[in-house]
Amino acid sequence: MATTSSHGDVILWIVLVYSLNSGSCQTKVQAYIKDDVLLLCIYSSTLPASVTVSWRDKDNNNVLDIINNVEDFQTQDKNFKDRVSSFRDQYTEGNFSIILRDVKQDDAGVYECNIRIDEELTQRVRLNITGERPKAATTPSKPAGGAAAVTPTSIQLLLLSLLLIHSAGLSCCSIC
Repeated sequence: MATTSSHGDVILWIVLVYSLNSGSCQTKVQAYIKDDVLLLCIYSSTLPASVTVSWRDKDNNNVLDIINNVEDFQTQDKNFKDRVSSFRDQYTEGNFSIILRDVKQDDAGVYECNIRIDEELTQRVRLNITGERPKAATTPSKPAGGAAAVTPTSIQLLLLSLLLIHSAGLSCCSIC
């Protein structure tokens, strides 16, 4: 579990739990309403120069399209406008993960990352929303001793670690 402070007043929790479900790979993410969450999609094999990826929610709504290595927001569902970002500089490394900001209860469900190369490969992420974050008696302005702040750099390090583990064959699957 990791925490971050956005402008010193909001603490965000990102919890990543991996599991195997019936022989397929599905990442599980637990969040509270208004959290920012990381939805992983990493491809560890050799990629062509140009890749097309589509992210869809439980209702097949367009969360994000990446067409020929470029984000395409034109057909993005209105529920995800200005709430989704990706790691453009890491597409060539196979990282098509996204950050979904300010999650809502309606965001809960399974998300699919479809990578189209010669065939379509699908990775799934189950997002569970547990309602409002419990109110703390006091909110520290800085992480308390031992707490780790989640910054763009620490997220990139986490993704790099996952990519390295994935490419070493230690992940739950390469084609889900």
